Amino acid sequence: MMMTDRYDLAIVGGGIVGAWTLYLATLRHPRWRIVLVDRHRVGDGATAHSAGVLLATGRSARERKLAAISADLYADVQAPFGLNTTQADVFWVADAQSSDEVRAVAVDFSIGGGSIPQTELESRLGLSARLDAAQTVLRGGTAVSHDPGLIARSLISASLGSATVSCVEGAAVTMMRPSATGAELRLADGRAFHAGRSVVAVGPWIVEEPFEAFADAHDVRIKKVVALHVDRSPQPDAAAVFFPQDDAYLMPLPARNQWLFSFRSDEWDCRPRKHALEISERDRDVAKGVLRRYLPELADVCCGGRVFCDAYTSTGEPLVSLDQSRAAVFAGAGGGAGFRLAPGIADEALRLIEA
Repeated sequence: MMMTDRYDLAIVGGGIVGAWTLYLATLRHPRWRIVLVDRHRVGDGATAHSAGVLLATGRSARERKLAAISADLYADVQAPFGLNTTQADVFWVADAQSSDEVRAVAVDFSIGGGSIPQTELESRLGLSARLDAAQTVLRGGTAVSHDPGLIARSLISASLGSATVSCVEGAAVTMMRPSATGAELRLADGRAFHAGRSVVAVGPWIVEEPFEAFADAHDVRIKKVVALHVDRSPQPDAAAVFFPQDDAYLMPLPARNQWLFSFRSDEWDCRPRKHALEISERDRDVAKGVLRRYLPELADVCCGGRVFCDAYTSTGEPLVSLDQSRAAVFAGAGGGAGFRLAPGIADEALRLIEA
């Protein structure tokens, strides 16, 4: 890559959002010269540690639109990429007075109107549940467990089948400045190139240079995301259960003979450094507290898990914004839902640079 290299599109970040941006751009603009740059390995970082559970839901009209686009695009690549998935029927445990709010989040499915007997939930979990009189059990949707890192690498590999697409790994972007016809980018190894259009999809690394000023201007913060593994084998027809008021869910992973328990961590302003991220005693206490409230027999069989961090906006919605000062679209801040919404985020980003 020489100083004179010029590209129609540069994508910074080879996680799930960058991978979808590359894949969709290659399909829509087969003649474009496109380069994907990642500071580490593609499909690594936050993407590799994501829970990878796909269920099309959204708290706002925009998020529901992104979720619908994403669900369709994930379905489109499942067969061509030979993706193996785990599927589970979904039950919802919520306060009865909030049941209408729970139903409203569904995108490509519906959540039944009547309360389901607690015994039916227990039968599908193979576990005893502890619910109080104010809580109701609803049913609706199918949760699908994916391998996000594999999908990102598959999308990138498919795109690299084009002679006009290239990929650079292990080189961070250290400088990005606008030019008369796009932007000039410089990498940590000293190489530089010009891009007519750019999409920055660096996940939690958005708070680091050379993108920190943009993150500050849009009030982007980084939060820890944690899920524990529950060392109990799910039964063959095991269902998933979501606890909306607690921002938590339990997903069966039969291939691992375990369950995945995702819950809300409130540790803010961490940095995306693998060696500095770990599941703390506080994290385990929070998770076990939720499990003891609903499914007490699982609280003491948690065994390891996964931890990463993600970018969040003040509204909680993903960020897709054109930064004129850098001649680039910033796409991401998935708020812990980056995998679930990635195709929709990539679609929005491309529409901005195509305008």
